[in-house]
Order: sequence, then C-alpha cells, then structure tokens
Amino acid sequence: MDKSVYNSFKSALEKVKISEYDEALAICDKIISENCPVYSITHTNSFKISEWEFFDDISSCEKSIYKDVKCYKGYLALSMLYKIAGNTDRRKIFLQKALERSITVNRIWRDFGETSFQLGNVREALQKFQEAIALDQYDSVSFEGVGLCYYYLDEPFKSLTPLKRALTLSPKNHAIMNNLSFILSEIGDLDDALNLIKEALELHNKSNVYWDTYASILFLQEKHEESLKIFEKILENDPKDWEISWDILTSIYNTLGLHVKAKIIEEKLHLK
Repeated sequence: MDKSVYNSFKSALEKVKISEYDEALAICDKIISENCPVYSITHTNSFKISEWEFFDDISSCEKSIYKDVKCYKGYLALSMLYKIAGNTDRRKIFLQKALERSITVNRIWRDFGETSFQLGNVREALQKFQEAIALDQYDSVSFEGVGLCYYYLDEPFKSLTPLKRALTLSPKNHAIMNNLSFILSEIGDLDDALNLIKEALELHNKSNVYWDTYASILFLQEKHEESLKIFEKILENDPKDWEISWDILTSIYNTLGLHVKAKIIEEKLHLK
C-alpha cells in the first residue's frame, strides 16, 4: 500500500471523527486527484485501502455522524471514505442519507449517479446525473455519465452530445476521448474515432485499453496488418483479459491465414 495514501486516509478519518467534514472531503479529493491521471466514472478503485484494517475507525465515524444527523457533509465525507476503500454499496447508503438532507448540492447527485452506474443501475444513474447537470452546467463528470448511460441503454447516438460536451469542459481528459472514440467506431464514424484515439494516446500511451480501441478501429477500417501490430504490442504488455478484444484478434489471425494462433485464442476463450 502507498504510505502517503494510507496516512492521508487516516487523516481523513480523524477529521470526520471531529466533524471537520470540509477538511475530510478535501483530503479525499486530494487522494483521488493525485492517484488518477484523469477522472472518469469508469475508473475502478485502485487505492488498495483495506476497509477492514480501518473497521473500528470507520465505525467511529459513522457513530459521530449519526449525532449530527442534519449535516449532509458528514454523510458525503463518509461516502468518500467508502469510495476510497472500494465499498460501493456502503458509499451509496451514505449518499442517499446526504441527499435526504440536501437536494441542492450538485456533488451529491453526481456522486450518487457514479455509484449507481458502477453498481449497474444505469437508469437510476442517468436520472441522478441529469439532476446534477441541472444544478451545474459545467460538470464534465456528469455529462460523461449521461453519455455513457445512454450508450449502455442502447442509445449510442444520444450518447454523443453529452460526451462531446464533457470533452469540451475537460479537453485533456483522455478517458473521455477513449470512450467517445469507441462509441464513434461502433456507429461507423471511423475517421473521427481514429483521430480521437490518436489524440488520447498522445496524452497517455500507457493504457492497454486505449491501444485496444486503436487496434479495433484499424481492424474495422480493414487495415489488418496494422491492427495486428498494435495487438501484438498490447500482448507484450501482458494485458488483463478485459483490456484486449480477443474476438477481433482472432478474426485478424484467421484473415491473415494465421489459423493456429486463432485456434489457440479460441481455446483460451472457451476455457474461461
């Protein structure tokens, strides 16, 4: 575990215990900003904080907040502690409590939307993100959320406008670029998709997912040999299974007559 994250998390816990909620939120936000190159609702927890190691401290925080039931900030701060600890279900419980105490705070709606999205409740997430945008027209995270919700609700064309708005508000956010590029490729706008993923890779070239999007677009453009070179580059990076489009790679191997390699992948996928 990163020692600085560990110490910062402990500091946030102590601030909650003494009802210094703004300070706790500031510490949590700093943990996230310092450990995420760009913010996206698609990012999973990567802080490696063990909730059970801090079980007594978190329980104390909950008890202290219940004594101050009118304050939404305490519940919001506690929800952020659970976000960093990777407990999305508990995070949602305390966001609901925060929302019951204030419906005019953009951040609560946005965080609730993010939590619902990560739990797979896409329609609920869409409604929460829309409420957040009604309170703040410059909330790039909520615009990204609306766009991705529409995509997962099988409305890819409706996803484009909010995602483009999110990118306008956060022009260096390569995660949004990748998401938008992927959706553009799915609806057949391959040239714009290719330009966008290239821009994302110029900003951040360490992501297997971005390279996979690039390789997949090249495949759709029937540039099979170029696509294969990118896929082989991804394979050298020892990707996780979800970081590479195995079905497309198999198709490329078959198209180029590399049937043995295609068979190996097919057997690999069959065993999963």
